[in-house]
Amino acid sequence: MALPLTRETVLEQIASLGYQPDRLAIRELKRLVELLEPLAGEPFIRMEFGVPNLPVPQVAVEAEVRAIRELDAQRIYPPFDGIPELKAECQRFVKNFMGLDVPLEVCMPTCGAMQGGFVSQYLGVRMHPGRDTVLFLNPGFPVNKMQARFFGLKSASIDFYDHRGAGLVQAVDERLARGDVGAVIWSSPNNPSWISLTQDELDGLAECGNRHDVLLIEDQAYFGMDLRTDVFQPGVPPYQPSVARRGKTWVLLLSGSKLFSFAGARVGLMVLSPELATRSFPNLLPFFGTERFLHAFIHGGIYCSTAGVSHSGQYALAALLKMANDGDRSFLENIREYCARAAWLKACFLRHGFQLVYDNDLGQPIADGFYFTVSHPGLTGPELQLELLRHGVSLITLGITGSCRTEGLRACVSFTDESRFPDMEHRLAALAAELDR
Repeated sequence: MALPLTRETVLEQIASLGYQPDRLAIRELKRLVELLEPLAGEPFIRMEFGVPNLPVPQVAVEAEVRAIRELDAQRIYPPFDGIPELKAECQRFVKNFMGLDVPLEVCMPTCGAMQGGFVSQYLGVRMHPGRDTVLFLNPGFPVNKMQARFFGLKSASIDFYDHRGAGLVQAVDERLARGDVGAVIWSSPNNPSWISLTQDELDGLAECGNRHDVLLIEDQAYFGMDLRTDVFQPGVPPYQPSVARRGKTWVLLLSGSKLFSFAGARVGLMVLSPELATRSFPNLLPFFGTERFLHAFIHGGIYCSTAGVSHSGQYALAALLKMANDGDRSFLENIREYCARAAWLKACFLRHGFQLVYDNDLGQPIADGFYFTVSHPGLTGPELQLELLRHGVSLITLGITGSCRTEGLRACVSFTDESRFPDMEHRLAALAAELDR
């Protein structure tokens, strides 16, 4: 058997795994492709996983090795609120590239930005009684929604496709006024649309959070990766836009995985609003044994869920942050590689009859970066996903990201370098010829 596979073949493999063909989760799609590749006789073009795939800066490797060999990093437990070196470099990073002054105690490592989102959602709905809902600004990372379901929380949605600028702020404010939302979560640059919220939008969201006393969870896993603006001149504006500039009730999530291509250690950072850190909420007491927000986050959230991040990973991330803080911009080459891939791949999809779903950013073209979104006239997202799978290309549906644009798919560029461009051209051309018949 060779490409294209038959629809029956793909559907049979989906059924053998017990999956729902119209709602394949990311890891389900990964497993499916592993079964389809031997049948196709050639490797798929893998665009379903948002996994970095570029070399880790050498400073991280050296720091991690030194930690293991010389610093007892394997003999004793790591401090779950962070080693001093990492907390200090995180504090510098936030100052240098966001223009924010925060104390050391609100800078903490987490097992990726994912753990920060996990703990933050639960803290948010427990700050005040009667708030059992997380508001997702969609589309967004599918696993964040799984986390809400894990806790038995309700969810609500506002989609960036329909709401930007003052309209976004108004929609959020009206939804928060109903009094049942404890936390709002979003990513910017956004996974999967790659839109970037402006500082004006974030200031508006900050004021909503202040007014309704709701936890704002700002996922900056792709910090600075919208290269339309260079935020990596230490201490020099422009700074990375953030809700923290005006907000009082925020949590900032940072990741070592994407910006520094340091994915394997599963180490990220959480920076907490200094004002929120010192506040007490009586409703936290029965759930965390304390009313203080910072204490609840560290001891009731991070400690009880993972007991901290590996020593060696913390030392490595500290070295990466120090590199950026000291003005070494070499890590930006990886980001530029993602941008170059996205530019070519988007053009290839467009050449063969596809359309961009989230195609503008407040009137400007979407930046080239880690993700983009596509659709094809006359096909739903699951239908288009099936046709691409037949031709050896794997993307996830926008439906599982919470998007209202269920005709679309998310493409990640991390595993598709220029060596695969001829294959992509050939496979999309073959699909286009089929669809035109």
